[in-house]
Amino acid sequence: MRPIDYLNELSFVRRGGSKEERKAAEMIARWLSDIGYTPHLEEFDIYSFEPGWGTLTPLSPSGEEIKVRPVGLSADGDVEGEIFRMFSPKPEFVNTDDIREKIVFMHNYPRWKWIKLFVESGVKACVIVLANHRENSTIALSQKTAKDFGDKIPLATMSFEKAISLIQNGVSRIRLKTSHKKFFAKSQNVVCEIPGDTDRMVLFTAHYDSMPCSPGAQDNAAGTAELIEVMKNFAGKKFRRTMRFIFCGSEEMGLLGSKHYASSHIDELEKVDFLINLDVGGDPFTPICVRTLGTDAVFNYIDGILKRNGIYGAVEQNIYSSDGMPFAKYGVPSLSIARSGIDGKGHSPFDEAKNVCDVSLKEVVETALIIAEDIANAKILPFERKISDEMKKKVKKYFDERR
Repeated sequence: MRPIDYLNELSFVRRGGSKEERKAAEMIARWLSDIGYTPHLEEFDIYSFEPGWGTLTPLSPSGEEIKVRPVGLSADGDVEGEIFRMFSPKPEFVNTDDIREKIVFMHNYPRWKWIKLFVESGVKACVIVLANHRENSTIALSQKTAKDFGDKIPLATMSFEKAISLIQNGVSRIRLKTSHKKFFAKSQNVVCEIPGDTDRMVLFTAHYDSMPCSPGAQDNAAGTAELIEVMKNFAGKKFRRTMRFIFCGSEEMGLLGSKHYASSHIDELEKVDFLINLDVGGDPFTPICVRTLGTDAVFNYIDGILKRNGIYGAVEQNIYSSDGMPFAKYGVPSLSIARSGIDGKGHSPFDEAKNVCDVSLKEVVETALIIAEDIANAKILPFERKISDEMKKKVKKYFDERR
């Protein structure tokens, strides 16, 4: 099978904790077994949901009922209230008297600090305004936000087009109704390895779940297919370092698979020299984005490898919101490879296989192979296993904002 063949078969909704996600994990395990690996599944518990239904009805002036979507893991409800449009870029700038007893409309993602503010300020409900192509997408609260505030306040999403129509028509008061099913579930990582000549390790990650209501072709059936192809190239080979491969579940629910793996394998992480993460791909016209997370020495090393091999990569030292992040908390340097941009429809029903090109997938595979083999066989790596102070601050800020 070609990378695009794996991607085509995986391009169905694979929400974290669902039977479809489990089906995808079992498909990946079967493909890896066919290549000659011995994969196993590592399960973990999550709080999950099924997308439900919601309606928004203009009351003053009255208007036709509009379909909205509940934010996953938020409270269900039936509330009426006046609209408040949230302009503030940060919750700490908000005057709580302005939002008390209101239904807040905002474009910000419903992260912990925002929901804490709304609950403590007596906000009745919140509507998140999404880009039009994400009208039928479903977003969710983080696990901690759901635990702390999930039963306190109803939240829903609606498209920019419909939201702006309300404001244009002078709607000041609405009724919001939401309902969806919430439950505890199992997710899983698919894990296997090639033992090395030493006990030092290189980790590879790619998440195989998708956003609810999205077939997740570019994000991230692409990275999953790329990693399988990398493993096909490695099959039967020996390396100085052990190569361990982790197909992460429930990344879109808040990096849950990689968080679980890092915390449950903490005793092994001191042996991990580097991590390579593949997340988002398929566009053959944009540069291969390589984001390093470590030190200047890591950046210079990776940039040099690409230049020596004539690879047109856009290399940058920064954090990347994906499965390398939980490992950075334990000092593991990493890089993430991505390729998207011209017609990116990630996190929406339009992230379809037709928007992915096999040529692009294979070019990312080639890039990953060149970097991985250099690291895997190096007697001495030209960088320390560490995260710079500047990057540590960014990692800390990232997780503080996504509690």
